[in-house]
Amino acid sequence: MKRGANRRAVGRRRVIAAFALVGLALALYGAVNALGANAGMSPVFEAVEAQSLNWRFRLRGPVAPGDETVVVMIDDRTVAALGEWPLSRIFMALAVEALAADGARVIAFDLLFVDPEPTPSAASAPALRAIRDRLAGTAPQLAASIDRLLGFASPDDAFAAALASSGRVVVPFAFGFAAGGGNAAAPDAVARSAYSVYHLPAGRDPMLPVRPSTLLAPVPSLAEASSTAHVNVMLEGDGGLRYEHPVIGYGDAIYPSLPIEAVRLYAGVAKDDVTVVFGDGIALGDRFVPTDRDMRMPINHYGPAGTFETHAFIDLIEGKVPNGTFSDRIVIVGNSVLGAGDRFVTPYTRTLPGAEHYATVIDNILHGRMLVRSDQTMAIGALAIAVGSVAAAALAMLCPPAVAGFAILALLAGWSAVNALAFSRAGLWLDYVLPTGSIALSYGCFAVAAAVRDRRSRRAAERERRNLARYVPSTVVDALADSDRPFALDRTQYAAVMFVDIVGFTRFSERLAPDETMALLRDFLGRVEHAVGAHNGTVKNFQGDGALASFGVPEAGPADASDALLCARALAAEVASWGDERAAAGKPRFAIGIGLNYGPVRMGEIGGRRQFQFTVTGDTVNVASRLEALTRTLGATIIASDALVEAARAGGGGAALDGFVELPPQDIRGRDRQIGVWAWPGPETSAEDAATRRRRIRCSRGTRR
Repeated sequence: MKRGANRRAVGRRRVIAAFALVGLALALYGAVNALGANAGMSPVFEAVEAQSLNWRFRLRGPVAPGDETVVVMIDDRTVAALGEWPLSRIFMALAVEALAADGARVIAFDLLFVDPEPTPSAASAPALRAIRDRLAGTAPQLAASIDRLLGFASPDDAFAAALASSGRVVVPFAFGFAAGGGNAAAPDAVARSAYSVYHLPAGRDPMLPVRPSTLLAPVPSLAEASSTAHVNVMLEGDGGLRYEHPVIGYGDAIYPSLPIEAVRLYAGVAKDDVTVVFGDGIALGDRFVPTDRDMRMPINHYGPAGTFETHAFIDLIEGKVPNGTFSDRIVIVGNSVLGAGDRFVTPYTRTLPGAEHYATVIDNILHGRMLVRSDQTMAIGALAIAVGSVAAAALAMLCPPAVAGFAILALLAGWSAVNALAFSRAGLWLDYVLPTGSIALSYGCFAVAAAVRDRRSRRAAERERRNLARYVPSTVVDALADSDRPFALDRTQYAAVMFVDIVGFTRFSERLAPDETMALLRDFLGRVEHAVGAHNGTVKNFQGDGALASFGVPEAGPADASDALLCARALAAEVASWGDERAAAGKPRFAIGIGLNYGPVRMGEIGGRRQFQFTVTGDTVNVASRLEALTRTLGATIIASDALVEAARAGGGGAALDGFVELPPQDIRGRDRQIGVWAWPGPETSAEDAATRRRRIRCSRGTRR
């Protein structure tokens, strides 16, 4: 048996250890992913994390950008006014000259000029002359620019002249990713925009993950007259725009994005003062633009479309924008024509124009508002996973389920609050999904392990309690189970005590076989146990053919004495009914004697060093035993002491005394003084038995009188 119990204990420990190991493995997996998600190790977790980022943006709400960047938008009103799409580059040249005249520091086009435009369209010249006529009186300088631009041989020549005159314009190119591309050499005009200073920290990969195969360059004359930069936007799997790629490698060179180049020109930083630090970021002179390991810059979105100051292209070339609007600012010229312009999905809108995206990135860089997702933020996430998973495991294993569940919710709410505050106050993109999932999974695994452990412990405790209750009263079992101290129940208190015995059992059992004697005792003592339990009492021990029971142990009550009387009467009636059944079956009847007393008892454990018995002792118990023996002398079934009768009446149980007869004080063996007693004749089986009992009672009274 001991070997089987040991095997079960080992099995329980193995089950708990298995769940614990699963929880720890999940936590470790989460930590590894937290440290490696930035390197693309876990696209699934990365996608879910990106969705949680949208929640943080919405929780923070829109923010106002700085004043350095402004947008000029070719919108539907512009196209309707000029009568063509795409617009002739003569209009682009006019816009450049108008912006330069107003003092714009940098002009960046979010428009590709890949194919040459040899001659203006049929609508361009009339539209330009109409604008010139309107501007002749209000803006003669712009009117003169139109006349001059119309004099060029081609729109491209006019546009190139305007770009060269300004000297601070960024014209975009785009990379292609067609399968089988040959990585043709970049045109010289585009190659000039590449950054030539690199820094490769130890352990960093010099290869950028974005590897284009083709390059769509602007018209050579335009590229020669301006700075160039790429306008590639890489969307996430769900179509969301979360990262800017400030540099992309093509061939053996590294090319800047339009926002990076615009900021470089705005800050007056020479190309040789730009350093690409692989895996960390880009140094623009004294300004550092941090990136993740893949040279991606997380975008700090500001709000929906219209967050940046925006002016219509038609208003610009018609001189309707107030003077000084563009002075000393970066101007992004873009397109929002319905069905033609780029639109991106962000946390605040599904239709953000590309020009506003670039304005956002530029403002991020200028004001240092970039989201930070670096090795340090990943380490914080990994630490949150480790600490949170251990805390979750400890809560699951050590605390009650309700307390642990509340604590886990508080822990997750705390991490959510820390995450949101770090995002809104410091621009830190801390991992949210991995720590949250790891904490929840760790708690779940350890909670299951704790539940298995507790369930087995409860089963073992219930089994031990049931086994103990076979030998110790259930009330005592419960009281002992709630106590951590040995002998915690030892004390003296008032209680009712009952002794019950079979009258003449020795002589009666002479006619029975041993197995019949055992069956009779089990049946009788079972009826005793039932009657005692039904009247709020406990059987302290069985003594051969009798039993000792108490009422009010371990906790006393006002009805203890009346419960003892009612129990004795019920037991006497039960034995009489049982006697009728035995007689009908041809078996002999037998009688019982019951002694009842009330008074102070000492309850507690008695025994040796290893084996104990919980019982009650004291003079009250001894007198109850003597009263049970007195039933033979007085010819009664129940003998109760005056003390018990008075206690029953005081507790409101006088009805239990119906049928009891007060007798003269009786001598009790071993006591110097007599005690008052009451007798209950019990069920009468015949007139002769009743008469005999009455004679005995009268004789007893005569003797005492």
